[in-house]
Amino acid sequence: MRKILLALLGAAAVMGTIATPATASALETREFVGHGSSDFGLALFYARQDARNQADRAGFSDCEEYFKLVISPYDATVFWRCTR
Repeated sequence: MRKILLALLGAAAVMGTIATPATASALETREFVGHGSSDFGLALFYARQDARNQADRAGFSDCEEYFKLVISPYDATVFWRCTR
């Protein structure tokens, strides 16, 4: 009787872990591209500001710049990957 009870409890524990859905982080990731141009050499600053504004409007706060393309001080593009 004891073996049957232990077997049933063990089976219930195993089925409980199998039947329970896995909990995963539901982070949403999105990429933003910021463009900037300036006659005064501030293109990179404006490109970053453009990407930040896009991310803020979409509700993303945790961002990293993973690539920047600075053609000249007067024209730049940045690529940001953001999560929320």
